[in-house]
Amino acid sequence: MDLENENSILPPLPPNRTTSNNPKVTFKGAQTWRESIGMFLTITLTFAVLISTIILLIYVWRDKQVYEELVDYLDKTISISKINFNPLLGLYQLSEKEHEVLGHERTYKNILRFFLLSEIGVFCFCAISALLYLSCDVSSGKKNFVYWVVLACGVIYAVIQVHVFCFALMPYSGHLPNATEKLLNHAIPHNPGGLQQMEQRLGCTFDHNLYAANRRRLNPKNTCDPQIEASFIPMYMLITLLVIRLLPIVVAFLLFVKRTPLSESIAQFIEMFHNRDKKRLYVKKPQRTTTFDGEHVSKSTTFGVSSSPPRITSTPLPPVPSPAQVDHSISYNNAAYFATSGAFSSRSSDISRIDATELFKNPINRHPSGSLQSEV
Repeated sequence: MDLENENSILPPLPPNRTTSNNPKVTFKGAQTWRESIGMFLTITLTFAVLISTIILLIYVWRDKQVYEELVDYLDKTISISKINFNPLLGLYQLSEKEHEVLGHERTYKNILRFFLLSEIGVFCFCAISALLYLSCDVSSGKKNFVYWVVLACGVIYAVIQVHVFCFALMPYSGHLPNATEKLLNHAIPHNPGGLQQMEQRLGCTFDHNLYAANRRRLNPKNTCDPQIEASFIPMYMLITLLVIRLLPIVVAFLLFVKRTPLSESIAQFIEMFHNRDKKRLYVKKPQRTTTFDGEHVSKSTTFGVSSSPPRITSTPLPPVPSPAQVDHSISYNNAAYFATSGAFSSRSSDISRIDATELFKNPINRHPSGSLQSEV
């Protein structure tokens, strides 16, 4: 019986907890984790475009030097061939195929420069998207719609732009190095002395054999031909540009599809740079109304100028006792004290000399006799 009573007194056992293998979502910030992932995409895409811009700048600079020196050398070779005619070699003239090669090099140069200039468009879309995220509340409303439209347009533009220019450069990347070498093989026997100027401006050396110009690549001291070949953007570099551009987009898409602890941590890190609870000057004015009842202190926040001043409640006065409850002995003792203390005072008590009826008269009708006014 005792055991049954003890069991009836004990509280019921808690239910068994079921554990799940799914990762626990702990994100407690603002409900804008998708917008934060969009900002993460903007930042990573900006860095990717910055890397590709640096790469393109390097190849634009290299191509500019090589193309100018090559055209200048070929023009001088044509002029020298007409002045110093060599019957063994004949008159140097560019064939139709060599004209096509020079035309391809001009096309390659223009495509490369347009590719570089088109990167500015991606930077503009990223800048507008970042500005909207950092300066506006993009969690809802029209600003949210504009934010996603700008970000989507930027991503689409970045993907289309890199594919168009990379695929446009791929044929020239594999064709122009060999075609340029053949141009030099044809021109060097007619103007071997003109190579010195090219070597000085490019900072390299051909170190060629006049009678075996087409075999100069076999000479390990020849550094100009490898440098000319390296001035054209290679195929692997174009593929690298594609991977660099698409990698942040793919990663952001995977984070955006499903809310995971990884996406939450990234969103929290991004929102550290965007505190939505910042105090705005001249817009949000906190005001405090304090009650002195000892129970609580109320706080209120108003926007702009308040229409009415805050209500301040004071401590309620104690209740006035009835005449029957008043201790008259205290009054008599006080009266006796003031009557006796006036005799020892250094000043004559004028109040004691005033008639009792004069104390209750209107101060306006009171005669200015021996009162406090006589001492002022």
